[in-house]
Amino acid sequence: MSKSVSIIVPTLNPGDSVLGLREALAHQRLRPSEVIIVDSASTDGSPEQARAAGFRVLSIKRSDFDHGSTRNLAARCSCGSILVFMTQDVTPADEHWLINLISPIASGEAVATFARQIPKEDADRREKFARSFNYPAKSRIKELADLRDLGYKAFFFSNACSAVRADVFWEMGGFPEKVIMNEDVLLCAKLLRAGYRVKYEAKAQVYHSHRYGLLQQFKRYFDIGVFISQAGSLLEGARTRTEGLRFVVEQAKYVFRAGEYLGLLMVFAEAGTKLLGFSLGKRQRHIPPAVKRRLSMHGSFWK
Repeated sequence: MSKSVSIIVPTLNPGDSVLGLREALAHQRLRPSEVIIVDSASTDGSPEQARAAGFRVLSIKRSDFDHGSTRNLAARCSCGSILVFMTQDVTPADEHWLINLISPIASGEAVATFARQIPKEDADRREKFARSFNYPAKSRIKELADLRDLGYKAFFFSNACSAVRADVFWEMGGFPEKVIMNEDVLLCAKLLRAGYRVKYEAKAQVYHSHRYGLLQQFKRYFDIGVFISQAGSLLEGARTRTEGLRFVVEQAKYVFRAGEYLGLLMVFAEAGTKLLGFSLGKRQRHIPPAVKRRLSMHGSFWK
């Protein structure tokens, strides 16, 4: 495969994950042309580890981090015809991950892809369900015509592990900047509205999951509500309510079938917490900035 690949990873005190990435890339059937680490003033020695691993390190102030602009900064410095974006807590699941991720782009099947996320060993049952719900075993091509059937899911796209053709990425203006989160979703919306196709590639597998408590879930969904309130016409027609209800019902069934009856309480407590955070986030214009900083997972966004 002749396409050149640049891997871009924003980091902040990632610990040993840099060494884990180096090890995983050493076993890939396809090697990237370069790995660019955009580091937000880490103090755990990881920038030095990254340089020793042969990665290129770009250093920025923590206060300068922005989900869109930080990734755009690294992309401007890259040489690859395909850009692969990862987060620091993602681990490739096998040696075919990279070639499977970029193959639909190299073949012209799609201009962007995102990987299947498999929960880590320490994930609880609710998180395991969430990963299987959002990242099923079957791949899918998405185009704008799917908006009627899929709603918001038509624009669903995850920078935890994604790839995009570099020339099309810049044709779209790169990632939107000064957004609280979900810059990846907005990029996908731009791509589909421009007539391109995006593929969820289930054969490209990575390990990725979170252990969020109720407060973290509240803050995360507050930020999602903020994102929805600021997204404008790009998300027009992307309904969210139906998919959210289906998620809760299916998650409750999943936990019940596993015999974790007390876990059902957490399913509904988590659903209520998410809904409260999301509803407040959508109404963020009426909330003072000092309060929004406390409600948000990305408090620095409000400074």
